[in-house]
Amino acid sequence: MTDLTEPALARGLHHLRPPRLVVRAAFEDRHEPRVANWLEPWDFASPLDVGILNAGLSATSIVPTGAFAQPDAFRLSLPGFTTYTPDFDVDLQTMVARDLGDIAMPVMDPREGLRRIEETVAAVLTLPEEFFLVLLGGDHAVTAPAARAFARHHPGERFGLIHFDAHNDVRVLDHGPTNGTPIRQLLGAGVGFHGENLVQIGIHGFMNASYYKRWVEGHGGTIVTGRQVRRQGIDDTVAAALEIAGRGADAIYVTVDVDVLESAYTPGTGAPTAEGLHPLDLYEALFVLGQDPRVAAIDVVEHDPVRDVAAITGRNVTSAVLTFLAGLFLRTHGDGGWRGYDPTPVTEP
Repeated sequence: MTDLTEPALARGLHHLRPPRLVVRAAFEDRHEPRVANWLEPWDFASPLDVGILNAGLSATSIVPTGAFAQPDAFRLSLPGFTTYTPDFDVDLQTMVARDLGDIAMPVMDPREGLRRIEETVAAVLTLPEEFFLVLLGGDHAVTAPAARAFARHHPGERFGLIHFDAHNDVRVLDHGPTNGTPIRQLLGAGVGFHGENLVQIGIHGFMNASYYKRWVEGHGGTIVTGRQVRRQGIDDTVAAALEIAGRGADAIYVTVDVDVLESAYTPGTGAPTAEGLHPLDLYEALFVLGQDPRVAAIDVVEHDPVRDVAAITGRNVTSAVLTFLAGLFLRTHGDGGWRGYDPTPVTEP
């Protein structure tokens, strides 16, 4: 593998390191591209449509987790996926997606880790290449510095925030910045995030405080519980979320904590619970969000491969990322690109 450290340094990305793993699919049918062979490390020179940046920080978790290993677990899952989804009839193979590498994390200094995330995301956003940024955690603490960097890259603008999670993540900062505080941090950062444009989807379980529910609503935020999603349906939920988050906003940031899902589908997370969403609801939502031109960045966090069982959570995380990219493909390429494939019927002899 080519050492990308020097090209990264030349671009001002002082904390970015080459991908820890580069995984290739041993088998590939010539008509069936594998995601492992499609998603390559970036050479810091070629044009790209999507850049996946990895921030494996988990020292900020309230309950110790192995979420630091999420980026490598994502890479290890890729040989099992192809670039085509029959559910949405989209083939990603003509979209240029690249693995940007890993933000180097200090072992004993989580605040320094958060600072590095903010600095690196800011530097990535100032690169002359224009591409859509996908951030993989790490725990949910990575969202606050990443979203602040995103907002500061667009000074004076207003931002919506769509937040999939089991938790409100607005705990007090008595214990410092943790994975339980990113939403509170963003609303108080003075960088364009406002409670009136916050929508929290899938909040559920005996894992929250009534005080924090009232805190979110007191700041104008909207909470849609997991039970409400089941009753009203994900299509109506996402349509309402986009209307609220986009009201008067210039762009929307999306953050996905995988513990929003029901525990049978996400044993590999810090707080799995039975009251969560079904993965298909999350996928439907992400497909719609990927297509919306107001959605400008996304992160996916809180996958703990150490706790995972048979890579169930990891496969759901990868499916979620790919489904969002399928929606983004339609936004950027449109049906005029034949949804990424040649529709001419094929008859083999």
